[in-house]
Amino acid sequence: MFRVTKKPKTPNILWDTSSNYPLCKFVKGVFETNDEALASKLKDLGHTVEGEADAKPLDEMKVDELKAYAAEHNIDLGEAKNKADILKTIQETEVKE
Repeated sequence: MFRVTKKPKTPNILWDTSSNYPLCKFVKGVFETNDEALASKLKDLGHTVEGEADAKPLDEMKVDELKAYAAEHNIDLGEAKNKADILKTIQETEVKE
C-alpha cells in the first residue's frame, strides 16, 4: 500500500488530462493506492509517497519479517519454515498473481 500526501495548494482531485479521467482523489490531504505506477506518477508530480517502494527487498528480510510480509499479502506459506523456503514460496506466489 502506498500513502500519498498531496502538495500544499493543489486540488483534492487530480485529473489525467490525456484520458480526461480522474487520476486520484485526496481525502484530508491523503490518497492510498496499491498501484505502484500511479504512486510513481504522483511522486514525479511532487507529492510525498510512502509505502512499499520504501520497503526492504525480500531477500534482505529476516524470517519473522518474511512471515509478516506473507501474512500482510495473504500468502499461505504452507510447510515452509526456513528463510529459503519461505522466500521461494512468496516469490512463486507473487509470480502467479
